[in-house]
Amino acid sequence: MHTDTGRNVAKSPRAASVKRDTAEVILDTAERLCAAHGIEAVSIRDIAAEADVGIAVIYHHYQSKSNLLQAILRTRFQEIQSEYSALLTEIEAQNSPTVRDILRAVLQPFNRWRTPERQAALQFYALALVCPFAPLREAIDRGVVGLHRVVALLQRVLPRLSHEDVCWRLHFTMKITHLTKWDNVRLGILSKGQCRIDDDAEALTRAVAFAEAAFLAPPFIVREKPSIPGKSKFRRDSTSRKSINGMVEGV
Repeated sequence: MHTDTGRNVAKSPRAASVKRDTAEVILDTAERLCAAHGIEAVSIRDIAAEADVGIAVIYHHYQSKSNLLQAILRTRFQEIQSEYSALLTEIEAQNSPTVRDILRAVLQPFNRWRTPERQAALQFYALALVCPFAPLREAIDRGVVGLHRVVALLQRVLPRLSHEDVCWRLHFTMKITHLTKWDNVRLGILSKGQCRIDDDAEALTRAVAFAEAAFLAPPFIVREKPSIPGKSKFRRDSTSRKSINGMVEGV
């Protein structure tokens, strides 16, 4: 009895390692296939064949394709969460944070995925954003809550902008994180080869500068629209707006 028990205890760390490694292989394979062929086009059978494991093994680790897809998102977001949170915490403690530093904290972690070995993660993320699969959509929606810290910081340094304006500008800024290697190829075509599409550091610097310019632009003003019988000339929120006299009209 003691001998058998000792043998089992001795094997357990190795068994756990094998189990973990198999789960990681399945996750990485699923991410790569989905990035290459589309999330909805890839089946559990495809993943099993590519990972060289049985279909039952995938179900043992993840129970369903839905759980596997969510695990990919959760794993990748956890990889950048520590850096993202640390950068924001440092900025929140500053007396006079800058718009540039705030935007770099938002964009820099995602920029890490632009390396060749991480392109599958970036492509999977970009596809997940437009995938109609409800569990993925809901997982990404929950992640947006983390941006409330960024909104608060931006309002702190840009008090002239309304909460609505900050949210719109951050919304557009986040689109920068969706760019994949194919977008880089198109940039090369657009620039006739002049833009250094493989320089990740330059891409981040230019992205931050672009977003910073957007946030430093004048407050956006709702333009007067042609009157429609029975409707107001202006589009208004449920809350009252302050007078816009003397403000510069946004473009």
